Amino acid sequence: MATMQVQTDPGSDRPDKQGKKLRRPGQPTVSLIRGQGAVSLLMLVAALLIGLTVYLLDAQAPGLRAVEAGVRDGFTRTLAVDGDDPRIALVDIDEESLRRLGPWPWPRERLAELTERLLSVRRAALVVFDLVLPDASLGKDTTGEARLAALGREGLLVPAQAFDYVRRDPRVIAGQPGGALAGPWSGPATLATGHVANFPALSQARCVGNVGFTPDFDGQVRRLALLTDWQGAYYPTLALAALQCARGIGDPAASLANLKLDATGRWPIPFTRRLDGYLAVPAAAVLQDNVLPSLAGRIVLVGSSALGLSDRVATPLSPSTAGVTVHAAALSGLLDLADGRVPQPPPAGLAITWLPLSTLLLWWAIARWRRLRAISAALFGALAGWLVITAWSLHAGQAQPVTAALWSYAWLMGVYLPVEWSVAQARIRMRTRLLSRYLARPVLDELLSSEGQDPLAPRHAQISVLIADMEDYTRITAHSTLEEAASLTREFLDCLTRPVLAWRGTLDKYTGDGLVAFWGAPIAPADHAQSALDAALEIRAAIVRFNATRHARGAFPVRVRIGLATGRALVGDLGTPFRSTYTAVGDVINLASRLQEAARGTGYDILVSRAMAEALPGHRLRPIGAISLRGLSRVDVFTP
Repeated sequence: MATMQVQTDPGSDRPDKQGKKLRRPGQPTVSLIRGQGAVSLLMLVAALLIGLTVYLLDAQAPGLRAVEAGVRDGFTRTLAVDGDDPRIALVDIDEESLRRLGPWPWPRERLAELTERLLSVRRAALVVFDLVLPDASLGKDTTGEARLAALGREGLLVPAQAFDYVRRDPRVIAGQPGGALAGPWSGPATLATGHVANFPALSQARCVGNVGFTPDFDGQVRRLALLTDWQGAYYPTLALAALQCARGIGDPAASLANLKLDATGRWPIPFTRRLDGYLAVPAAAVLQDNVLPSLAGRIVLVGSSALGLSDRVATPLSPSTAGVTVHAAALSGLLDLADGRVPQPPPAGLAITWLPLSTLLLWWAIARWRRLRAISAALFGALAGWLVITAWSLHAGQAQPVTAALWSYAWLMGVYLPVEWSVAQARIRMRTRLLSRYLARPVLDELLSSEGQDPLAPRHAQISVLIADMEDYTRITAHSTLEEAASLTREFLDCLTRPVLAWRGTLDKYTGDGLVAFWGAPIAPADHAQSALDAALEIRAAIVRFNATRHARGAFPVRVRIGLATGRALVGDLGTPFRSTYTAVGDVINLASRLQEAARGTGYDILVSRAMAEALPGHRLRPIGAISLRGLSRVDVFTP
């Protein structure tokens, strides 16, 4: 008896019995699915290497900086809080002040008066200039210069100086630098190429701060040179110098112990507050004794927001802001550190541990689950964990790369997921082609739309088996032509097949002049025994109609023998790489086959095993009694 199976042969073409070449249609699909395990592992390794490389390179490789900076700026804007810092205030030489008091530069006398009013009348704790006064007045304003110099020596005024970091020819050299560290420094520092400093008397101030900066690649100011190396001496930035005088720190280098500097000595500015949240008052209002908010006890930074003075920079919080606000943000960060207000950073190694773990989680979700909701949940969990760790680190002042894990996730979602999806689609197409030979279309559609286990995966199941065969097929076709025998076979198998598929059965195989079918797999309805019996009854009725047609043509009638049994079997794709077949294996198959054979001598077309009879609702079958079956002991048999 011949067996019809679905061929998914991955090998090369081979000749059939007549020498013709047979194409092996399953080769591309099977080969693709076979290699998917290795591809999946390579995708995981690639994702891990990408994330760890970005992390270790600090996201400074070409092509990564823009994304890193953009994501970090997004974190900065999200985490920045509203509200005033009660330790700091700004005095703004704004457009209105210039209109009321005269254009810039102002006389040194006026700047001295502004400083003294802030200290004595407004009771500021310290005045910090974001202004550089490089040239002496040569007798024109010596009183104002002397007053400013005296305030600087007393530590009540912190003047500014600007170091240059760009190689120029000739170098920019103006004024006299001051405020160098008293002690040695062996840490990183930014090398200066020139400077614009203050007139000699003011450069002798106790604390002098650098306001020079180097924008990042995109023109934004995100980092400051905390210490600048000029001819072997080290000069602090303005915020660090202000902290030195405000807190009476003898050596500001001690304040750098807990700060993470890059290789050039630059420090990421902690923009923890929105720049428009700092208390700011116009310089003219201070000089004209206008009613102002209290400045008592605050460190007051004097700078300018006037467009004509060109002291405006781009930051992550604003595309254009007064430079003095950048130094205010840096001072806030240093004061937070000095006051112990910086939260504890996450445990060491948490980020570098979460990166591979979350990448593995997302990879496993894509490889294992293949469902959008599950993958989305895994992606959300991985992202949420990484974002929490990153926000925690940034809030604690740690400047770790923020996009390392995001690159791993992007690789998995943008490259691995489409690959896995395409393979899954190929697998579905293969299953559809395979199962379409065994299942009715409604059953196949239900199976493919379900989210259960792999329908082709071998498993044990309780099934009901139907085996049907034509009695005396050889005798009937012995004197028939080839065409008559083929027509009889096709018409008889059609009578068997249609009821099987109509009752949602699984067509296992054709056996020449018969077939094997079962119910209970891959779809497992509770009434599979009843469905098998209903199909058998419909087959018998179809054969009666078929014989009526044959009788009208003067042909011999045919008889169908059907064996029905219920029991446990191994079902699934039990083929090989050379030929796939969805079938069932077990004693229940043998029992149904023996019952079909035994029908020859009983006079009954349908024989049913006791297990199936007991599984039928109402159990209305007629008992025939115990009969002997080939290769088996005597069994109780029933018939409808």
